[in-house]
Order: sequence, then C-alpha cells, then structure tokens
Amino acid sequence: MQLTLRDFFMRLPLISGIGLKTTTACWRWVECQPELTQIGPTTLARLCQEMALPPKKADHLQHQLFSTAIGEQVTTNLTHTGCLTIVDAGYPQPLRETFAPPVALYFLGDVRLVHAPQLAVVGSRKPSPYALAAMRLLLPNVVQKRICLVSGLAQGVDTLAHQAALAYRGRTIAVIGTGLDQCYPATNRSLMRELCQSQLVFSEYPWGTHGARHHFPERNRIIAGLASSTLVVEAAHHSGSLITANIALQENRNVLAIPGAVNNPNSVGTNELILAGAKPILKPEHIIEEVLVDNLP
Repeated sequence: MQLTLRDFFMRLPLISGIGLKTTTACWRWVECQPELTQIGPTTLARLCQEMALPPKKADHLQHQLFSTAIGEQVTTNLTHTGCLTIVDAGYPQPLRETFAPPVALYFLGDVRLVHAPQLAVVGSRKPSPYALAAMRLLLPNVVQKRICLVSGLAQGVDTLAHQAALAYRGRTIAVIGTGLDQCYPATNRSLMRELCQSQLVFSEYPWGTHGARHHFPERNRIIAGLASSTLVVEAAHHSGSLITANIALQENRNVLAIPGAVNNPNSVGTNELILAGAKPILKPEHIIEEVLVDNLP
C-alpha cells in the first residue's frame, strides 16, 4: 500500500502512541526528501530507522499507519470537516515555519482567511472594565483595515475579539482545543456556529475529541504561529496569555501589549512584557503599522 504525503499526514496524528514530537520529526524528515511523493512500507521502515525512533513508536507506526481503522477515522473526519495538511499548498506558510507546526489542521468555514494579515489577540478570561474599554478603542479600526483577528474562543478577551470582528464586518479565525464538533466553553456554542458559517475555525484535534488540559497550551502555539503579531490585552502574572506571548517571541513574531495600572493585578503580565521589550499599544495605528508592514509583499 502506498500513501500520498497528504494521506500520510492525515493518518499520522491519529496513531495511538504518536505525539507532537514524533509528528514534527516525521515532517522534518519528509522535508529533507524532496523527491518523495509517497509513503509505503519500505519508505516507512527507512523513516523509522533514520529517525532512530524508539522500538515501541516504530511498532505503532508500522502496524497502524496503513490499517483500515485509521483509514476509517480519516474518512469520518473528512465527512464532517475540511483538512489542511502541512504538504498542501493552502497550508498557512507562517505556521509551517514554526518550531512544531500541526501536520494536519481540521477546519470549518472560509479557509481563504488564512491569507489575510493576521493579528493574534489574547488576554484575561475575566477582563476588567479597562480592558473592555481598550478593546473598544483599538480593535474597530484594526478590523476595518482588513486585518484578521486570531484568538482561541475562550471566555473574556478571546470572545470579545471574535465579536469585534463580526460587529465591524471583519475577519476572524478561532483556534480551539477540542474537535470541531465540541465547544468549550459551552456558552460560546452559538458564537462558534456563526464563526463556522461565516469565518473560520481551526483545530488540530479530530472529530469527537473532548478538551483536555494539555490541548490548550498546544492550541496557543497555533494562534501565535498564524499571526505576524500577538496583542496581549490584559494578563495576570503566569497567565495563559503570557504562554502565547512567549511562544510568539520564540517564533520571532512581534509582541504587542496594552499597558495598565501598576496596581492592577491583571496588568502585571502586560506591563512586564513591555518592560521586556514588547511594543506598548496606545492607539490603533500602533497595531496597524506593525501588522501591515510585516505583510508587505
């Protein structure tokens, strides 16, 4: 049996015992074989040997990759969602260039949105009135410049970012930490339904996958990887938003932060980012110039 590279990367993350580290290593190996167009048992054996995979992982790969069960899972996913694999021409190039890109991304909605200039927007799940006012001041002009807002559909700042894009007839992408048939939090189900119909929702998790604690930090790397700049609206010390900001820094992306009062615990994270070199955002133009300059041809 011979698999196209697209089929190989759709099947690979579905194999039990194979995680992000292994899927990334397989992608790097394929990248170094420009003549490769298919994966069969012989090529797979060479991949396992040259990557020096532990015997248990190699066994999982060789026994499951070509199985009927994995093929049926692929069919189930494609029945419900679209899928971009890392070898597809439409896969977002900024994400492909990151340290650990997802080798398969499931989606619902308008996948053409990945080609718009992207701004990741992250922040507190319980934003203060100051954060709400800052977003109302900053985001409308950004959206009207056709900049796509990328966020994670979580409560608080994420939800407000998606809603701002909708309210001002703009573009937004949600990256979620469950399968596309699930919604977390459940209170955002109607918002997610609207995004699936008129915008774009991404997940690296197959249909039917429930949320798990480790999914959300993994989801954050996709949010940071899609965008040229990440805006942190409000963040307490050690918050999840700072994880996304740190990933963006590691990927050499711009980090932007809204300064806050020194006595506000929810502004500690953003103020520390600015102290460390993030660009302080005082007006919409500060965001627009960062995003659009980075997206010039």
